Amino acid sequence: MFRLALALGLPVRELLARMGSDELTEWMAFYQLEPFGDFRADLRSAIVASTLANAHRSKEGKPFTPEDFMPFVDKKNRSDQPKASEADASRLNIARFKAMFAHRIKR
Repeated sequence: MFRLALALGLPVRELLARMGSDELTEWMAFYQLEPFGDFRADLRSAIVASTLANAHRSKEGKPFTPEDFMPFVDKKNRSDQPKASEADASRLNIARFKAMFAHRIKR
């Protein structure tokens, strides 16, 4: 409801006063099919970021996914990733970024 109010530029109370429950239910169903708002914009940006990161990562580095660039996505529910503490996740991200640029470091 708050996302819809934000997208329509209305306060929530005004939205509820102007919209019946049937229309609100239809909007909720529409959002399930076609999400709008900041989450969708973050996903678009994450796709671009993962594409760029993969283009510049080392051959040995694990491919990045868009979810790697979306800090608010719950990655713990993904079956391909083991559960890790926040500190472990930070260390993993640092290692990934180092691996991404490893081929550019002159030794």
